[in-house]
Amino acid sequence: MAASSSREAMNKQLLDFIHSMEQEGLVDYRFAKVHMLKESSGPFFFASLLPTFCHDSTATLRDLTVALGQPLLNYHDLGELCFKIKGGAACLGVCRMAHACGQLHQAVQNRATKESLITALNAAKQEFSIMQEKLETLVQLETKIVSNETDCP
Repeated sequence: MAASSSREAMNKQLLDFIHSMEQEGLVDYRFAKVHMLKESSGPFFFASLLPTFCHDSTATLRDLTVALGQPLLNYHDLGELCFKIKGGAACLGVCRMAHACGQLHQAVQNRATKESLITALNAAKQEFSIMQEKLETLVQLETKIVSNETDCP
């Protein structure tokens, strides 16, 4: 009974945390839907998806930084990288980051100056940094919940 109560408390804490992220405008309804996919995709789905998203986003932001450091900009490649990171964020429901990446993508499509692109990239990096911290907290909570569920009958 105590394990069930503890599990319920942790689930409530996790759902409240997601709700607070929605209230802050960091995520939209898609994020909660992705969380619910663990019901059909297995208990470790959400806890493994978030680090994958963070890893992929970090790599793409690094690639964008390197590409913007080149003497000649390849707008096609920049556009593809922007599209990739924006799509990943949007699919997960990380709307504020997706919006910042969309602004960067728009600047690339408009062939903005390198300085403008760097400013837009820095905004996307800032949104990712905010989300990464929140996602790490969520992974910790989700891991505790899953560990508790798999340990208990």
